[in-house]
Amino acid sequence: MALETADPQVNTSPQAGLTGLTAAEVAERVSRGETNNFHPKVGRSYWDIVRENVFNVFTLTMLIMLSIVLLMGDYSTVFFAGFSVISNAAFGTIQEVYSKRKFDRLMAMQAPRVKVIRDGREQEISVFAVVKDDVLPLEPGDKIVADGVALQSDSLEMDESQLTGESDAVLKEANDKLFSGSFCVAGSGMMQAQVVGANSTVNKLTSVAKMYRYVLTPTQARINVIVKLSIFVMVVCTPMIFVAGYRQMGEIVNLTNFQSAVVFVASIVPQGLVLTATISLTIGAIAISRRQTLVQRVNAVESMGNVTCLCFDKTGTLTENKLAVHEVKPQNGTGEAALKDKLKLMLLNLSALNRTAAAIGVYVGAEKDAPPAQRKLREVPFNSTRKWSAVVFSGETLIMGAPERVISPSEKQLADEAISLAERGYRVIAFARSEGELADQSLPENRKTLALIVLSDRTRNDMKSTLDAFAEQGVELKVISGDNLQTVREVATQAGMHIRQAYTGDQLAQMGDAEFAAAALEGNLFARIEPDQKRKLVASLKAQGHYVAMTGDGVNDVPSLKEAHLAVAMNDGAQITKDVADIVLLNNALTTLPEAFFEGRTITQIIYGTCKIFLVKNLYSLLFFIFVGFMFLPFPINPTQISWVTFGVVNITAGLMTVRLYLPKKMEHFRKDVLDYVVTAGALGAVMATLVYAVTFFERGVGGEGMLAARSVIVVYLTLFGMLVFWNVCGIELLHPQTWRKNPRVFLFGLGAAFVTILAGYIVPQILAFVRPNLVEWALVIAVFLATALLLEIGVRTRFFANLIWKLTSPP
Repeated sequence: MALETADPQVNTSPQAGLTGLTAAEVAERVSRGETNNFHPKVGRSYWDIVRENVFNVFTLTMLIMLSIVLLMGDYSTVFFAGFSVISNAAFGTIQEVYSKRKFDRLMAMQAPRVKVIRDGREQEISVFAVVKDDVLPLEPGDKIVADGVALQSDSLEMDESQLTGESDAVLKEANDKLFSGSFCVAGSGMMQAQVVGANSTVNKLTSVAKMYRYVLTPTQARINVIVKLSIFVMVVCTPMIFVAGYRQMGEIVNLTNFQSAVVFVASIVPQGLVLTATISLTIGAIAISRRQTLVQRVNAVESMGNVTCLCFDKTGTLTENKLAVHEVKPQNGTGEAALKDKLKLMLLNLSALNRTAAAIGVYVGAEKDAPPAQRKLREVPFNSTRKWSAVVFSGETLIMGAPERVISPSEKQLADEAISLAERGYRVIAFARSEGELADQSLPENRKTLALIVLSDRTRNDMKSTLDAFAEQGVELKVISGDNLQTVREVATQAGMHIRQAYTGDQLAQMGDAEFAAAALEGNLFARIEPDQKRKLVASLKAQGHYVAMTGDGVNDVPSLKEAHLAVAMNDGAQITKDVADIVLLNNALTTLPEAFFEGRTITQIIYGTCKIFLVKNLYSLLFFIFVGFMFLPFPINPTQISWVTFGVVNITAGLMTVRLYLPKKMEHFRKDVLDYVVTAGALGAVMATLVYAVTFFERGVGGEGMLAARSVIVVYLTLFGMLVFWNVCGIELLHPQTWRKNPRVFLFGLGAAFVTILAGYIVPQILAFVRPNLVEWALVIAVFLATALLLEIGVRTRFFANLIWKLTSPP
């Protein structure tokens, strides 16, 4: 994408100078509407929520058919089936609106803030309070929030990749145009905001290109596919019901046909599953937010449960990120006083201080904003690729950075000393001097090392327990750092990590694709890694089947955070990292992540459990209706009956599982633990229901009485079968009493739900069109139910039927 590069018109009036705007000038611009108070879409709107819950294919189809049934005078069907449809849509809408409001409030509490110069002093304000002509200071990690112009540039480098797709940093001089959506990666400067609000570059892109994208988790994607398949079956098969009714009764517009169509549609579309999944994710997001973790994408909660590999840096994760100078070792005869003067000279001329430079500044007494003894000619700012910075003066250049880059090849003994210090867990910085000016952005050959600066950063006391917690959850840990290999290895070992295999960035750079992929998988420590290598490591792990979470706090982490399935930022990190992150650790500590991952796994388990309950019902309904149709028998259940059974042993049980009153047994794989059970239970339930229906229908005699009796027996059987599925999902097997005793609450609740559902038929038989089964029919139902429990247990253990199905889809 090409950005507009028209010459900026700099406002040179006094109020636009580096003293910034006055309070009166700010108020004037606010009154004219020249503010940055623009809120792009960062989630589903209220209209999206209403549309998806109310105006979807399932709900509209049901409402149309129920309207016709109402005109035909069947009020019972309209009430029961309509109650299910309307309550599902209404509850889903209300719950999601409530959750959106609560989530939006949480997000508002963490709204981005920026620094501005007003009334001659630096202030921190909300990004939405920026007005036209505001003066904003820029440092590495700062995101540009409005289009403007650079007033000052001190080696200011901007990353415009989010706008242009180009990853190379762009050097900006005074009067150059700056675009919202880009961010500072090196140097510093001042800018003046000129285009704010909806007209800025990034907000135009957001509005026109709809940059917001709701990323589905693996489980959500699977549910989406299931819903689409169900709707396809509904659209194809519903007209067939009317054709079959026409063949039997000689007319299409018939109450019986519409009743059968209502049952069919309500039975095969798992609309309640979408609702329970959404509620589960929202409850999880709010719960995690109470644990010093801000969730910026609701379904990131489930993503946490899918994580198999966590990549993180050493600094600020394994360590406390409180760097302090441990020792300064002068070299080549440099005196201590002269060394401190040179360090102070360089630090006071740096355009921006990172944590390392700030720690050295404290040691030498380089006070912020103090005038340097000599002004620089130019600067080469530090970045993670160069791993060094330089300040050029008249007659000399001062250099600071990684020992392996800064120390001259002729100073081998000094390089060995730096390695020795790094092996003890210290961060080592080389400080060097070169006579003359730097010709380009490469290190001069005649440089001489003035000192080795040794910094320490204490290992976190709680890291051992945190690493153990990740191991218990089966999360593989990989340290990816820009620090020296020996330093990272020692710190990781102190924290309790077992280093299986370590690689450096230089080693990775020499590898081909296959060797790189093997190293990414085998290694668990990577040192002296450049930002693009970090991104490639994440991409390689993803390609090899890992679900990758990446933590970061600096500008150099942005590419890898974007690449990861789950991006985790530190609250004290650069604003741009928080902008691209899915979750933000408010306490800047990994210690909260194991709990968050556990919460994510709990959410996944709940969604898997409700999937079983809903999908078994959908599958057995579809097959049951097909089997009955093959035998040319009347439709096996009416809308009132199926609505009541679904409410009693499907919706209630799944709903209580969603709010965590009951939890499912542990499941690892969607296909093996969910779909295998659904296929086995759904097919078996359909066969057994067909058996019960056919035997009762013919035993009572073909006709109206036989149909009513057979439907009533089916109500009893499907209720008991729904109870059995709920028990199985929660880990109870009917034929193994020890499982009852382990979870008596689940066992008794299942019994109670089934009892109340069946009892309603005895209390209000007219409403449910219920004919009390005789003793023979009760014996038939119980016998078939026990046989179902036995065969289901055998089928689930052997996976015989499920494996036959999957063999059809496996490659030859």
